[in-house]
Amino acid sequence: MFTPRCTSDESVTGASKCLLVAHHGWGKTYTYRHYQRHFGPGFIISGESGLKSIQDCDIDYLPFTSWDGRHDPGKGVYSFRGIIRMMHTPEFAAMGYQWVGIDSLTEMSDRLWEFLEKKHEGNKNKFDIWADFARLLIGSLKYVRDMPTHVLVTCLAAEEMDDNGQVHYWPFVKGQKVGKQVPGLFDFVFCGIRKTEGDGENLKVVRKVITDEVKGWHGKARDPKRRLKPVEDCDDITQLFTRMDRDGAAFETHPQTQS
Repeated sequence: MFTPRCTSDESVTGASKCLLVAHHGWGKTYTYRHYQRHFGPGFIISGESGLKSIQDCDIDYLPFTSWDGRHDPGKGVYSFRGIIRMMHTPEFAAMGYQWVGIDSLTEMSDRLWEFLEKKHEGNKNKFDIWADFARLLIGSLKYVRDMPTHVLVTCLAAEEMDDNGQVHYWPFVKGQKVGKQVPGLFDFVFCGIRKTEGDGENLKVVRKVITDEVKGWHGKARDPKRRLKPVEDCDDITQLFTRMDRDGAAFETHPQTQS
């Protein structure tokens, strides 16, 4: 029997898959606080040295210190691949997490590269290590992306100047080509920028979110009703999801979400 799916059903309109790219200090890790409040309980795969900015939020996490090295949960030692294997168990499914995060893709990339340098030690064909790197990084991201939950992957921004002198900002991972592949894996690529406004005693830091191609930032949003502006005065991306999800009447009443 031929039974097509509809583009408005849950298979299309379900969980959000988001990549958040920004420089140090924008608040990438802090964003998981908003995810916990907005979506409910979540789980972070953490490669960062600390989660200080969300220590008061009671969010579950496990820290990885290698790609596929020593993994001994009894002694509090975890590898990234080990955590992924643990997530593929009935015990993990029973936790009822509404979202999963990777903090950060930059650290995940570094641990993978360390693993592959040892694996390819003595191999003079450098194409082999880059082929493995792209395959494993993209494959792992797809696995996490395709989980039946909301997904948020954070990443530092890397600068690259083109032949015309234009600066572009891409996910900071090993290999420029791989970094340019990563945004295509996600429904949403939000880019955080931070500006200082005012002077003297009136100085303040303002955070914004780029949702489109703006001044070298490569943002994007699956926003069929075109409710997002290219640059949003906002530091909480869950507000953007709320705006896109509102029905017509609710959106007309509250067209903007205050940051």
